[in-house]
Amino acid sequence: MRRFFGTLKNDKIIIENEELVHLKSVLRMKENEEVIVYLNDEYEYLCNLKKIEKNYAECEVKDKWICPALPNKNIVLFQALAKREKFEFILQKAVELGITKVVPFMSEFCVAKSNENKRQRLETIILNACKQCERSKQMELEDVQNFDKILSRLSEFDVVLFANEREEKRFDFSKLNGKNIAIIVGAEGGFSDKEKQDIISQNAISLSLGKRILRCETASVAMMSMISILSEN
Repeated sequence: MRRFFGTLKNDKIIIENEELVHLKSVLRMKENEEVIVYLNDEYEYLCNLKKIEKNYAECEVKDKWICPALPNKNIVLFQALAKREKFEFILQKAVELGITKVVPFMSEFCVAKSNENKRQRLETIILNACKQCERSKQMELEDVQNFDKILSRLSEFDVVLFANEREEKRFDFSKLNGKNIAIIVGAEGGFSDKEKQDIISQNAISLSLGKRILRCETASVAMMSMISILSEN
């Protein structure tokens, strides 16, 4: 079943813009075919393509149900800004692994610049990843923050887990509880010693991901996978 993100206008579900181009020009769908439409809420809408016009497609709702792929925990990834292709990969996998929000930030050893990541392109990656993994509500992406700003937000969470490449202690994941969970992962250059101490001082749990040094995108995927699965997200 083909899936599209649409909008609700005058009590009608409408597909337009890039989603319409994909429907008409790429998939060459016709009127009266069935599709599933997402309205960026908790439902999946089974629809009939009632009308396909030049600038929009109108859908008739036949049924709806709660989307089974929605996360049931609020897991936020605080990701130090990485180079474009790495950051895009992290975003895509964050959607698939049930992360609710990604907060990029600048740290001392960041190589990437904030203007390397174009907002529209990143939102398209998130949208396409949602359709691929059948997730009806899009993951949030915040603007790039400074390091001090993200430190001030860590008190909002029940658990804060910090991937520290030089940490020797292992975390007992059976103690992972709470509905609001934060993950902190560095960029290609990691964190300075001061930044590590600043993070730990905010009651973050410093943990090891093993005896090998991981690339930043590998560390992010490893952390997100473990925490999402073990927290039954």
